[in-house]
Amino acid sequence: MDVTNVYVDFKIAVEEGTSFFRVLAQCFIYKDSHDDPIQIGEASLHLFNPVKNSYLDLCGEADCLSDRLSYSLITLEKFCEIDKINSIVAVFHTLNLKEPWDERELSIAIYKKLEEQLSLLNVELIVISNSRHQVKNNITGLSLYFNELGFTSFQKEKEPIIMYKKISNTYAEIK
Repeated sequence: MDVTNVYVDFKIAVEEGTSFFRVLAQCFIYKDSHDDPIQIGEASLHLFNPVKNSYLDLCGEADCLSDRLSYSLITLEKFCEIDKINSIVAVFHTLNLKEPWDERELSIAIYKKLEEQLSLLNVELIVISNSRHQVKNNITGLSLYFNELGFTSFQKEKEPIIMYKKISNTYAEIK
């Protein structure tokens, strides 16, 4: 499969009453024989800016939205200095591709396109986790997949896995 014709269309909405943006990224490919794009799947994520709101307020808002988002924010301070984040953080939830488009090479191409476009939005850090109530079943395959994409795993004993990747610097170092 040629993965050069990958296209992602973002639909962004404010989570009412919060500082979070809900993002639905619809994934398309263009095949040579078709003029119209074919939707092959979608991804979901949340965006937030820790510079604009206090970390405690963000954790409270995240708790109202979803367990996975809440766990990601609570764990964030364990592996990075939140006050050093200068821009947007993305919490990645899902990437679901329809059959027969669910092959590994295509999912990696789509993820890379998502990351490229998120960096244009000034996203500094991408976080991926399961919920704090999920057991570690089938996490090994997920870890290997995201390690291949440059993510770092953070996990304490008997806690769900969380992975993160810094994708852009929001400031230029002046010499």
